[in-house]
Amino acid sequence: MSDKTTDLIKSKSFTDSMFRRLFWPTLLSALGLALGDVADALFVGIRIGKTGLAVMSLVAPVYMIYNVLDIGIAVGASVHYTRAIGKGKVKDGIKVFSQMLTVAVFISVLIAVLGSLLMPFILKVLGAGEEGTELWNYTKDYLQIMFWGAPLTFVYFLLYYCVRCDDNEKLASAGYLTGYLSDVAASAILILVFKLDVRGAIIATILGKFIGIVIFSMHFTRKWAILRFKFSKPDFKLIFSVIKTGMSSSFGYIGQFFALLIVNNILLRLGGEGALAQMNVVQNVSYFALAIYMALGDTAQPLCGTFYAEHNKEAVKRVMFLTVGIGVICGALISGVFALLAPHVCALFGLTGETAVDGAFAIRLYCLSVIPAGLSVAWSSCFQAINREKVVFLINQLRNFVCFTVFAALFSAFGLKWFWFAFLAAELGALAIWIPVCRIKKRKETDVVFSYLLDANSSDIADLISKAEGFCEENGANPRQIYFITLCVEEVCQAIIDNAFRKKGDEYIQITLCMEDDGTAVFHLRDNAVDFNPFAMKTGRDYEDEESLASLGIQMVKAKSKRFFYRRYAGFNTMTVEV
Repeated sequence: MSDKTTDLIKSKSFTDSMFRRLFWPTLLSALGLALGDVADALFVGIRIGKTGLAVMSLVAPVYMIYNVLDIGIAVGASVHYTRAIGKGKVKDGIKVFSQMLTVAVFISVLIAVLGSLLMPFILKVLGAGEEGTELWNYTKDYLQIMFWGAPLTFVYFLLYYCVRCDDNEKLASAGYLTGYLSDVAASAILILVFKLDVRGAIIATILGKFIGIVIFSMHFTRKWAILRFKFSKPDFKLIFSVIKTGMSSSFGYIGQFFALLIVNNILLRLGGEGALAQMNVVQNVSYFALAIYMALGDTAQPLCGTFYAEHNKEAVKRVMFLTVGIGVICGALISGVFALLAPHVCALFGLTGETAVDGAFAIRLYCLSVIPAGLSVAWSSCFQAINREKVVFLINQLRNFVCFTVFAALFSAFGLKWFWFAFLAAELGALAIWIPVCRIKKRKETDVVFSYLLDANSSDIADLISKAEGFCEENGANPRQIYFITLCVEEVCQAIIDNAFRKKGDEYIQITLCMEDDGTAVFHLRDNAVDFNPFAMKTGRDYEDEESLASLGIQMVKAKSKRFFYRRYAGFNTMTVEV
């Protein structure tokens, strides 16, 4: 096996380990989200039957509008925060979070007020029927509480995404999962015991968000946490940039909003409340079926964002490869289980008779679309992290609105059973369009990158210095800059080997050196040694003190660098130095 192949395998071990560390807590969060979404419909269906499920279908478009804003703000903030921290720009990361927390609170309060004032108009647009009917009253009760709980919902998602990106994925997942489990428990009590019907469902949801926020807030008590709120005047350029990034994925919910309005009216025409109830069951199946892909996307997004900031293209490709591989295998298993258990799923939600038979048929047809839908969901998170927002926007508009609406209208012309083919057709149609488009190369980046994998061998350091120096000379660095770059590389790597390596034979330093357009050299390191921050080494002029003497080289690096930054992230020591 060649040295190059061996180094590639070792480099992948960094990426794979980080992926595993983030994936399992994120998967629990995604399953908690799916369970919370399903619980409301499940208990409402048991309590008041297909009318209750019809209400849940009618309010779904409002959730789409919510998701455009709350998920858009949260995801955009987490992407920009990750990029800033990945480059060692702590103040920029804190500013991103602080600005977007203020924006989230402002927008959510505005939604609460406008939603209440415009309630009759909203109910009419949703197709809730005549004023005073059972369907109208249930829908109004649900939305009224939902609007006033908007601030908690917005803050909840922002904290989850940002805490997760601040190397506290376990606490983020604990808050997320506990919030949704609390939602499930409260739904059961409020709906089945206290007979609050749909009001119980939305009250439980808001309560779960509050509990999650309390848990997320514990992150700010951690001494090592970077994330915090710092008030500053609005930076509208930054705000719009963050929203633009987040909206590339969440704006697909606008399309989904209109698609659901159209589809709900089609279903009412084809099969009345029974058809709407079947649609709600299919949607709830999709929450569980796509949970694995949501977890994969949420795992890939901070990793791709970090590696993209470090100019580590191979690591980005590895993350995307893992996302596809795991997604295809798990998607096949999950869709197979739901197809097999489809009649039991319908019975669980309170569907009976012909409505249940048709619902099982709908579930089985939907299961055929799980893998293509999931790949679009997961990869859109990857593209978002690497600054390809246009591709993300295209993916979401195609699958959530354009293709789905077109095929829904087409197949519904042949009857209700044919309508359910629209899911598979829409996902395959979207894939057929966005995959060729995403292969179109972006404008070529002018930054040039040098990568190296270093072990504890001192001769390898000499080889690293030689190759780094040659790289700098080839890319126009002046002699003074070359001296400081090689000094930085040598001193930091040697400090890690001397102080953090335990000489087990499987300890490595992953090095990336990038020459940016403005002539700045950015030096990124990641090692799998024990916790060790070279920049925190004891300094001083007592040359009889071994630690102070050993830190002289690091003192020079700190004095000559434009910026230096260390953090422990995803189980590894991570450093950034600008020269």
